[in-house]
Amino acid sequence: MLALALAGCAGSAEPGAEASTAAASASAGPTDAGLPTDGGLPPNIAETTSPGAPDGVETEDVAVVAGQDPRTLQVVTVSSSSCPILPTDVQWDADGEVLAITLTGPDAYADAMCTADLAPTTSVVALPDDAPDAAGLTVEISGQTLVVE
Repeated sequence: MLALALAGCAGSAEPGAEASTAAASASAGPTDAGLPTDGGLPPNIAETTSPGAPDGVETEDVAVVAGQDPRTLQVVTVSSSSCPILPTDVQWDADGEVLAITLTGPDAYADAMCTADLAPTTSVVALPDDAPDAAGLTVEISGQTLVVE
């Protein structure tokens, strides 16, 4: 079971700069340099996933920032670098004007050997068609309500 101890981390990686395109199989999910390439990532909805956090983003848990495209979000999570926490679902609630993002649970890597380090991972997630652009969006993720800057 993956246990998380939270620690402040920041990186200088520019998500998307070295990120690969989404893998051909949606169930396999995307992979990038520094992350498992042998199908080791659980299914996720990210267009790209890369190690590190965008410049200026520091978090001990989870953060969301607008992507380079206004129709995307960068979801930054902190976990084992070999078993990153990834987005698995995104839903827009028009009535509540809230975007809900679900992340992988502790059983996502049940059969894996995860390193005992903590590192940020950035996943670029496309917004649902009916959601507004990312800037100013209210997001519920990992038990928190965050506003995208």
